[in-house]
Amino acid sequence: MSGCKLDEAVGTAAAEIGSRALPRPDAFLFLGTGIGMLPAKLSRAARVQLGRIGGVPKPWRDAVLHVGFLGETPVWILEDAPGAPEFGGNEMSGEAPWVRAFPCWLAAAAGAPVCVHTSAGLALESRANPVAPLSLALVTDHINLSGRTPLLGLGDSKLGPLFPDQSRLHLASLRHSALARGRKLGVPVVEAIAACTPFPALETPAERGYWARAGADIAVQGLAQPLLACAHSGLAVLAIVCITDSGEGIDDVGSLVRNADKLAPALEDLVASLAPDLAKAANELGVEEA
Repeated sequence: MSGCKLDEAVGTAAAEIGSRALPRPDAFLFLGTGIGMLPAKLSRAARVQLGRIGGVPKPWRDAVLHVGFLGETPVWILEDAPGAPEFGGNEMSGEAPWVRAFPCWLAAAAGAPVCVHTSAGLALESRANPVAPLSLALVTDHINLSGRTPLLGLGDSKLGPLFPDQSRLHLASLRHSALARGRKLGVPVVEAIAACTPFPALETPAERGYWARAGADIAVQGLAQPLLACAHSGLAVLAIVCITDSGEGIDDVGSLVRNADKLAPALEDLVASLAPDLAKAANELGVEEA
């Protein structure tokens, strides 16, 4: 053991989950938006109360990990919603930066090579690649403008390099499969570069303009942490963003939530349809590692 608190927590939790003889996941579905009925689609399903697993940090102890088969593909499903809602996703006083993205390292330790992350975001006024509201954006690359990283203090970690390579983080083959399946399902899907932005606050017009000029097509709060954790732990990523509005004019949280809810069934259908592609990607990544 390295002496790193993250490594200790992951080692303890992974060992306890491993003792339950659950299938090794081909993919980790880390869903900030659209978890919906996906757990009900699992066969041979099991529920793991993370509060009963040693090593799991406090903000995740009320979470339920769903384990089972999506089609023939073994997956983990977990809602990306740590801690109490009144904290708005912010770290609590004294909390280590890695805590919010802890499940990414846990899934990687369990053997998952791929993470599908879902969230909600807004379109920016991109002249090169305009993204329509009420569409699903598949992230091709990202710009971390949040000022946050879960990798602070992980110099002693043995779970990954402190400066992970992010040039191949977003898995192109899986994204292309998602594009094709979305179009076949009649789901509006596009590719986009994401600005990972600060939270919790709605954006100013100047910020939206700045992020667009920086090269982003969409803006997403809270996305930087899981992406960096995936890069550190070795997980390849498909990030899907529900575009809740055009990023113009006055926003209100209620309308954004309602639009995310409208997109949730389409997002759920898309993720479910990807089951064979997840298995293929896991197999190909395993071959590459070997």
